[in-house]
Amino acid sequence: MRRHAFTLIEMLVAMAILGVVMGLVAQYLVRQNELTRQAQAKSEVQDKVRTVMQLITQDLQLAGASQYVSSSGATSNLLSCPGTGCLSGNSSDVKDSLDLSYVTSLRTAGEACRRVSYTFSGSSFQRVETTCGSPLPTPVELASNILAVDIQYVCSNGNKLNNYPDTSNCDPKYAYPRSARVSVVGRSDASYPSTTSSTYKTLTGEVTCPSGFVCYAMEQEVLLPNFKNQ
Repeated sequence: MRRHAFTLIEMLVAMAILGVVMGLVAQYLVRQNELTRQAQAKSEVQDKVRTVMQLITQDLQLAGASQYVSSSGATSNLLSCPGTGCLSGNSSDVKDSLDLSYVTSLRTAGEACRRVSYTFSGSSFQRVETTCGSPLPTPVELASNILAVDIQYVCSNGNKLNNYPDTSNCDPKYAYPRSARVSVVGRSDASYPSTTSSTYKTLTGEVTCPSGFVCYAMEQEVLLPNFKNQ
């Protein structure tokens, strides 16, 4: 019985076909790796921005709360916020700072009055909390690579304020801060080389997400219920 031997041409054709198949497989694996990295980068920056938004929202909703309820049910006022004393927001382009105070019944009476401060150090967004009347300790990083925390305050008279207090546009004798609009933009820590730069609009400006990174933005309006009856 005669055996068939592969000719040189047949071997070259087979190798060429194998090379094409291997190339397609390699391209597929590279693409899948890129998609995985992109998904991880998106998840990372979304979690970071949501954490920042959640904490700011929580603190703003509590700002100005003054009543303390003891374990026995007795109530007392531990904080006085005449006019604008429990909320201070300063605009610096789109990287705003925020300082506020409130009382929580989840702590002992001696620690129930809390002061919270948010600041930027470069692109590091920082938060610090202490008891009212105490010096602020060294800020702790809340999230890295935050491109914007832009806060706009809405007065009960309808005026929108970039800084608060603003007695010219929201006189505490006749009006109060009704809500705060918050815009947060973050950038992924990990790079993703195939992305191009993009622009995100905030409440009072805009920021650029650099090429090679994934960015994410959130905007939310937060009611400030504790200032209405002051």
